[in-house]
Amino acid sequence: MPILNSRSTGDQMERRKCRRVPFEVTAAVQAGQVTINGMVQNLSMNGMFIATVETITGDSPLEILINLSGSSSMLSIRLQGRAVRQTETGIAVEFHEMDLDSFIHLRNIVAQNCGDPDTVYDEYYQSITCKSRR
Repeated sequence: MPILNSRSTGDQMERRKCRRVPFEVTAAVQAGQVTINGMVQNLSMNGMFIATVETITGDSPLEILINLSGSSSMLSIRLQGRAVRQTETGIAVEFHEMDLDSFIHLRNIVAQNCGDPDTVYDEYYQSITCKSRR
């Protein structure tokens, strides 16, 4: 996958179906036998951008582990997805699958950080409705 210019174009922003929120936590992305570690910079119900200098080769499915730590416990969100863009600063990932617990945690994170929880739910519903029509 070629590395693209790190600046987002207006067209890329328009294609996003769900609101992205700034959210910094560690994450690991596994592509086959290769694991890439980095810092999530932003997150939505449909994807994330992980800051890393490492790159992914090929178009293999990704296993994503987002690590959340609280004052007394550790929690992880597990997702499956694919890399949709790579830059010199990181990798944009689109989520394809997640279990119910991961969905609930992700939904709560995005809703609490965007300031408008109802919009998050509406956007996600619209995005899965569009995906099912493809």
